[in-house]
Amino acid sequence: MNSDKKLLNITGKVNKLLLSVETFFLASITIFLVAAIFIEVVCRYFLFISVAWAEEITRYLFVWLTYIGSAYALYYGSHTEIDVIKQAINKSTSANKDSLAKLVRFLSIVGTTIFLVAFGKIYYSYMMQIWARTQTSPTMHIPMGLIYLPVFIGVVLSLIHEVCMFVEFFYQKPCSIETNGN
Repeated sequence: MNSDKKLLNITGKVNKLLLSVETFFLASITIFLVAAIFIEVVCRYFLFISVAWAEEITRYLFVWLTYIGSAYALYYGSHTEIDVIKQAINKSTSANKDSLAKLVRFLSIVGTTIFLVAFGKIYYSYMMQIWARTQTSPTMHIPMGLIYLPVFIGVVLSLIHEVCMFVEFFYQKPCSIETNGN
């Protein structure tokens, strides 16, 4: 029992730290994104010039924001979901209603984890091909590996959150104080 609490505690601390780091990066990226868009709007509509670097950095920051935000949203259950099975179970009069709900939750965690592992493995191979090339972005000359990196980082972050969700599922307790109960 003590090792169970220890695993739950360690997983919770790692997950809470990860969520804090993600929150910091999401806020920072949002601030830089707004600043770059503001610069582009001012230059285009008041100075009548186009700032190519602002357009390019905006695109790349949005990609980073999307994939880090996707991992963050995965943990909190904030992605769009099709909950037909959940609704059917909730409306059912079966005595096994709770067991069925737990089974669906377990299968969703397992299915998401399998998808993330498979996608991560395929994308990792692709990333290695990108890093092997010396191609850079057109305006800012950023290595293209950095442009494609947030997808893989998002997958890794999501997998770490999935581990926490497994632990929460098996111990029926949240890993982190910040969970919303989903």
